[in-house]
Amino acid sequence: MQVKDETSFLKLLNCNPDQLLKVVSIFGNTGEGKSHTLNHTFFMGREVFKTSPTQESCTVGVWAAFDPIHKLVVIDTEGLLGNSSKQGQRTRLLLKVLAVSDLIIYRTHADRLHDDLFKFLGDASDAYLKHFTKELKATTARCGLDVPLSTLGPAVVIFHETVHTKLLGSDKSSESVDRLLLERFKKLSRFPEAFSSVQYLGTQTLSPPTDFGGLQKQTGAAVGQQRHPLPAHPRGHLQSPTGAERALQRRNHRRTGGQQLLLSRRVLHLLQPVPQLWIWLQK
Repeated sequence: MQVKDETSFLKLLNCNPDQLLKVVSIFGNTGEGKSHTLNHTFFMGREVFKTSPTQESCTVGVWAAFDPIHKLVVIDTEGLLGNSSKQGQRTRLLLKVLAVSDLIIYRTHADRLHDDLFKFLGDASDAYLKHFTKELKATTARCGLDVPLSTLGPAVVIFHETVHTKLLGSDKSSESVDRLLLERFKKLSRFPEAFSSVQYLGTQTLSPPTDFGGLQKQTGAAVGQQRHPLPAHPRGHLQSPTGAERALQRRNHRRTGGQQLLLSRRVLHLLQPVPQLWIWLQK
């Protein structure tokens, strides 16, 4: 389904434009089980997001669905190592998703955390700050907030599933696990400064199925924690775009000559649980 603007969304789906929602998105390499993870974490195992046992990637672009129980817009994304012929366009698309997310799940199914995970999150953080710092500073100044810009950024949960190896820091405290993550970022000269937090959650699957109970609890806690409120347009309220989103809209306008879909909270809060919705972004 291709949607040109917010009005089309509203008319097509007949939604309540004043509903308060938050946005959760998932990233990870192709074939890591991102769609399966979302189905079991937010939709009780129903195949809201399409999954496939074949070698080909079954998610191309960005798909979204509404979780009415937790009042969340849940976004599924194309794998980072997918067969996209236009890597630059895909990178810009993923940055747009990051810009509207309250919580990012990075899904990895590997015995060890690989460098590409830290490189992606570090580069995404740099891009977020590069494009949106000016608007975020203006927002905090206008609202009289003396807070680090990272408090306005999305939270990150690294969901790591292993089979043969122990989980990261399994014999250490949670503080030590966080420190191990920061050391890995630093080793690669990457710094996740745009994110309000980066947390690790691991599960070892000796025999299927995967246990998503811990992820359900952690995502529920993460989206339930209200970030620093903004009097004019709190980040948890999807009706008014944030400074970052307004910057994103202006960048879209310059790139597409005005014929753009604004992937902003004002668009995303119009999503309904059925049918699942294909979001197409002109780039």
